Amino acid sequence: MNTGHETPSSEHERLVQRHYDTMTKGYYLQWNPDHFHMGLFNPGERPGHNEEMKYSEGLARALERMIEVIVAPAEIDERHHVVDAGCGVGGTAIYLARMHGCRVTGINLSRVQLELADKKALDADLDDRVRFEYADCSRYLPFTDASVDVVVNMESARHYSDRRRFLSEVYRILKPGGKIVATDWMCRDGLKANQYDIFIRPLCKAWLLHDLESQFTYTRLLHEAGLEVIEFEGFGGKVLDNLHILKNIYQSFRLIRLSGINAPSVIKVMDRTAKIHDAWRNTCFDIRRYYALKPQ
Repeated sequence: MNTGHETPSSEHERLVQRHYDTMTKGYYLQWNPDHFHMGLFNPGERPGHNEEMKYSEGLARALERMIEVIVAPAEIDERHHVVDAGCGVGGTAIYLARMHGCRVTGINLSRVQLELADKKALDADLDDRVRFEYADCSRYLPFTDASVDVVVNMESARHYSDRRRFLSEVYRILKPGGKIVATDWMCRDGLKANQYDIFIRPLCKAWLLHDLESQFTYTRLLHEAGLEVIEFEGFGGKVLDNLHILKNIYQSFRLIRLSGINAPSVIKVMDRTAKIHDAWRNTCFDIRRYYALKPQ
């Protein structure tokens, strides 16, 4: 694991780094041991109300299905060097190397997550094709110009304080014809100011997000970076099972509080799930994907 450039670019990134260093083992791994993003469920796959997420085979399948849908336009194969920007504990990077035969470099600013990712790659016997480096994606991607075939970004840019710079870095490191395939949290296009204040700002505060883009503003940032947008779309109702899961998580932690346990971590999880549930249920929040390329 390369640990160069270890200073986050802003106080916001420092907060995000501390959050994931602190919360990964105690909270995020309860979602799934390998993936922290949302899933794309087939009928019957959604975990039951009392089912532990980390053991749910349905959730695991839905998470891997989401990866495949996101990366499909990139047509990744063994010739490609793929960068997983904001790689979490390495699940997506390892999955891509195993399923597509490519070489993958995962980038992250959480040392705790990078240590877990290194161990996972070693345990999977993929450490010859998967490596992980410390970097703040809001500032710098540690690759030479025009050296990368594909950049993957799975719901990570929602945290970045400077998405414009991130996308400029993506443009810089991609080879001509190289692609970025991504999914991210977004607010709905055309949202009124009071709707943003009521639903999106509290969500951003609870989840340590640096505001949220809409499809319109995201598309503008991609164009400004020099990237050509090929696809930009939502998932319709295919991701709504995640909303139901969030509601179940909230209710489970509410029962914990009613039992007399009022630990700060319990209150924090309740607040986070309530904020995203309210924004989503009121159609102010969405998850969308895009595919863009660096022109030849």
